[in-house]
Amino acid sequence: MSSARSIFISYRRRTSIDITGRIYDRLIAHFGENSVFKDVDSIPFGVNFRHHLEQEVSHCPVLLAIIDPNWLGVADDRGRPKLANPADWVRIEIETALQRDRLVIPVLVGGATLPEESDLPEGLKALAYRQSAQVRCDPDFHRDLDRLIHRIEGVFSGLDAGLTALGRERSESSAPTSSAPASLIDELAAALAIANQTVAPPRMGRRRWLRMMGLGLVGSGSALAIHQRVPALQTLRTGKPSMPDLSTLPQRIQTALEQAEAAIVSPDLATDLGTSELGTPDLETPEPASSVPGLGTASSELYSYESVSVDEFGMGRSQIKFSTPSHKALRLETPIGQVLLRLVAIVGGQFVLGAPASEPGHDATQPAQTIASVESFWMSVHPITQGQWRAVAQLPKINLDLNPNPAYFTGNDRPVEQVSWHEAVEFCDRLSRFAENRLNQLGTTPATSGLTRYRLPTEAEWEYACRAKTTTPFHTGQTLTTDLANYNGTQPYRQEPPGQFRGTTTAVGAFGKANDFGLYDMHGNVLEWCSAQPNAAAGDTWQVVRGGSWQSPPQQCRSAFRLGRKADTRSNEVGFRIVGEAVQS
Repeated sequence: MSSARSIFISYRRRTSIDITGRIYDRLIAHFGENSVFKDVDSIPFGVNFRHHLEQEVSHCPVLLAIIDPNWLGVADDRGRPKLANPADWVRIEIETALQRDRLVIPVLVGGATLPEESDLPEGLKALAYRQSAQVRCDPDFHRDLDRLIHRIEGVFSGLDAGLTALGRERSESSAPTSSAPASLIDELAAALAIANQTVAPPRMGRRRWLRMMGLGLVGSGSALAIHQRVPALQTLRTGKPSMPDLSTLPQRIQTALEQAEAAIVSPDLATDLGTSELGTPDLETPEPASSVPGLGTASSELYSYESVSVDEFGMGRSQIKFSTPSHKALRLETPIGQVLLRLVAIVGGQFVLGAPASEPGHDATQPAQTIASVESFWMSVHPITQGQWRAVAQLPKINLDLNPNPAYFTGNDRPVEQVSWHEAVEFCDRLSRFAENRLNQLGTTPATSGLTRYRLPTEAEWEYACRAKTTTPFHTGQTLTTDLANYNGTQPYRQEPPGQFRGTTTAVGAFGKANDFGLYDMHGNVLEWCSAQPNAAAGDTWQVVRGGSWQSPPQQCRSAFRLGRKADTRSNEVGFRIVGEAVQS
């Protein structure tokens, strides 16, 4: 189901197939055959039918629950009420629509009445409070359907108006005041009221609300971000935009300002964010003259990037431009010429490691959520490319030989893959030796010259860097789209339209959107090796990869997703990125 004006009909074949058929005929005559979903015969063999039904229902903003006089009493072959079975298809359909806040309209046929709350299983109790529509037999059938169609048209019109207002690009260049978007708020509130009068607008977190309002926060003169609303990143899907509780807005803004002013940033990692125009990292830009040849240091040259967030429909909610001088351009003076490797500073902190059980795609076998802390570090803004790999592979051997051209999908700007965990460690060791030798030749120290040790990130560092202060499944928000990352998007994660499956890696940074830390390709393209677990047994042959790959479904590209691979694995799905640190002598 891909239409933005889609209707799902949930019904019992055993008791209401005839009247449902008539309703279906009227609806497709008005909305079109591709806009009404009625039967589930198309579920492929071997597919999880619960997941399939949930996806189909999620793609439709309206669900009609056809309720006939025997709807509650329909029993299975053993005489048990079907609705009491959590695997009952009708129950799954309606529960999914209620949980995902779709507009659920009970359609009473054959003289049925709306069930009482006490007669419904837990997941369906909210159905008892939904405004119902009555559809009678002739001569009233068509009049009743006219009213129902008019009601649905009102829903679609209200949502279209609200979402169009949400996607309208703000023309003012300066930061708005809290009263500026009053008309927009009124429009969205009206859309929500039309769409579903029985459900209160969901609350929005401070971070997302501040983004959506377009507020630029300044904390102790150390950071400035330009926030602007942009049109949808792809074809708009119908959905109800989230609205904040406006009564708490002044307090929330004040709290955000106080937290920004109280932020303590390490001097050597100060992220002085400017307002320059968007520019993706240019790996051919000459390194500033103030840097140490062959090493690179933080410089006044601004590293500029752009991040976006999307809602569960894949609709662009906010776009933020950043510029920071807190980056290093590592210039590798290798036997085959100069190669640049850019790293960005990441200020450490505490965060929640892992995913909640309620997150779609969560695996109960994964470790439980925990509070984790990381120290400040530097991380390569991309996965290591084939050009960077080839340059380091020419450096003197430490422990292992390195194939200079291991990748299956070739291209200097594509991520290197088909490298084992041990080979990734060898890459880091060679790079560290190279940096140390350059420092010794120049007679400088790590404290004055920058990074001297390179390694794989720990799992905590990787997830902290990927999340970039977010708590959603992806750093882009509630879902991911194939306009923003390279993965198998043919099966949507939430309610975004199905995306594409490219079947190959793509050049690093090809989508032009980083996370708020300035890191590209954290979701998809290639899985990334992490460093050995601190409590790993000696000789452990398994290591962890994170981030998903070009052929991973979106569930496996989440910030919290982790997977074990044997350390000697070479796969065209697996690459890595590096962390840099200064080792004091």
